[in-house]
Amino acid sequence: MHITPSAAASITNVAQMRESASFIRAFELSVDFALDELPDQLFDEIAELRSDGVRFSVHAPFRDLNIASLNPGAYEAARADMMRAVEVADRIGAEVVNVHPGIHGYFPPQHWPRMKELERNVYEDLSDYGSARGIRIVAENLIKTNVHFEDTWTLDGVIALHDAWRSELKGVCLDTGHANQAGLDVAAAVRRLGPRVKHLHLQDNHGGPIDEHLPIGDGLIDWDSVFTALEEVDFTGFAVFEFGPAPRQREAVEMLVQRFGERAA
Repeated sequence: MHITPSAAASITNVAQMRESASFIRAFELSVDFALDELPDQLFDEIAELRSDGVRFSVHAPFRDLNIASLNPGAYEAARADMMRAVEVADRIGAEVVNVHPGIHGYFPPQHWPRMKELERNVYEDLSDYGSARGIRIVAENLIKTNVHFEDTWTLDGVIALHDAWRSELKGVCLDTGHANQAGLDVAAAVRRLGPRVKHLHLQDNHGGPIDEHLPIGDGLIDWDSVFTALEEVDFTGFAVFEFGPAPRQREAVEMLVQRFGERAA
């Protein structure tokens, strides 16, 4: 087992990365091509951090995008943005790209098998590009809402997607807050996913309906049981803190180091 503490940040927020780099040496950079401008200077600044030993993953865009859409224009737009995210990951030397599964968006159930096929095609295309460059593509469990496929929060669909899509480098991103919001036992979710878990989003909440993104220990998740489960499945990968501020992230780093010792980088 080897767990790498990481912090979520917008790709444009280099100031946050520099501020936190004294105590955390990995960042998950979110990109939103509808909002973010990515000039060459930004990539130069990220390269400086990387040359100092900072590691990166990328969170692909997800707002107003659906990689399972039956609308051809919407589907191609989502597919293109996912590929752009993997290209950004390649440019900055990121090791993982996290991609949200598609949603049904109120399409009737008889259309869902085709939507799932479209979704899988995107993951395979991303993996074809990423695997050749050492980039792992991961699929994240989602929260319980009436526009998400139910099996994305019960884990059935995430497991089926993972096991069906063709790739040399793939995995599941287990979001602890999403799992708790959906009413799952988070430690049991870790064990059920087992070796498929290659990436983590660590955040806390009080259960549905709101995904609060609280610091570890501020909600209802039994973290001791989660950490024990991660040891049992021999987890190795990034553990991304999807909460702030920086002092609370520092506390979380210290918690992981206290629990896992040298296995927490």
